Amino acid sequence: MGRLLLMVLGFVVVFGAAYFYVTGGARVSGGEAPQQRLENVNEAAQRIEDDAQKRVDDLAKKFE
Repeated sequence: MGRLLLMVLGFVVVFGAAYFYVTGGARVSGGEAPQQRLENVNEAAQRIEDDAQKRVDDLAKKFE
């Protein structure tokens, strides 16, 4: 009986770890974290676009 219980508990631990690995870990509760990530991405994209526009303007001034 003890071996059977140990085997069942072993399977539970192994399958629980596999489930945790496949689903990507703990779930984020609430919408604050994804919203903050989206804002960070938008800010970074805006910085990149502004930098690219500045470089284009600088090149345009060189060739005038």
